Amino acid sequence: MKVPFVEMASFVHCTKLAPDYSTVYEEFHSSEDSMPGSKPGRPGQSTLTRELIVTTALDMADTSGIEQLSMRKLAAELGAGVMSLYYYVDDKDALIDALVDEVASEIEPAPEGASWATVARGLAVSAHHALLRHPWAIPWWSSARPGPHRIRVMENLLAALAAADLPPDIADLGFHALANHIQGFAQQRLAYRASTSDGDAAKDRLLPKVDLGSFPHVVNHIEYHRSGKHTHDEFEFVLDLILDGLERLRSA
Repeated sequence: MKVPFVEMASFVHCTKLAPDYSTVYEEFHSSEDSMPGSKPGRPGQSTLTRELIVTTALDMADTSGIEQLSMRKLAAELGAGVMSLYYYVDDKDALIDALVDEVASEIEPAPEGASWATVARGLAVSAHHALLRHPWAIPWWSSARPGPHRIRVMENLLAALAAADLPPDIADLGFHALANHIQGFAQQRLAYRASTSDGDAAKDRLLPKVDLGSFPHVVNHIEYHRSGKHTHDEFEFVLDLILDGLERLRSA
């Protein structure tokens, strides 16, 4: 089992595993409908294909979590033999790679002609929403082998920073700052969701078990969040801080 990296942008280095990007698209999305080995699916379904396998597995991961997904359960859901799946995917790790890339396919590009900041902001917000729709993918976002959709997102973000005419080192730092914010914030949100799933009782468990009499600012912070006044979008607030900082460096 692969261990997820802490930094989302580390997937840049993973591309060394598959330097010929022209073959990545074919590897992930080539049509195999007419090739030997296709098996009939459940009654009413079409012939087994890679696309059908991926979309079915994505639904199962969204419903039950990636830990509960197995090749045997997937085959049963498809009404196919387990071994027939290996004609299309090498193993569960390869399946997860394809699933993460399918999540990346939901990231919408910014309109043509938009400013560099608008493009970067749009990609980040769309990626944020895609990860929250598929929370199981958050820990895998860095370690999954990048497919064509992930590479497209990476290319578009790098192109936006290049259009800002930033010095190369600043553009690189900006890319990693944005990438880390996308995954890091989603990871924090996922952890918070898990810890508060029981409602108020779970929220109370998050409070420190110490005397807060000497920490008035901590008390005020906790009360602010518990008051219901916390309505602003933290992700977009920090995102704009990053973009504003890059803009200032661009103008320097």
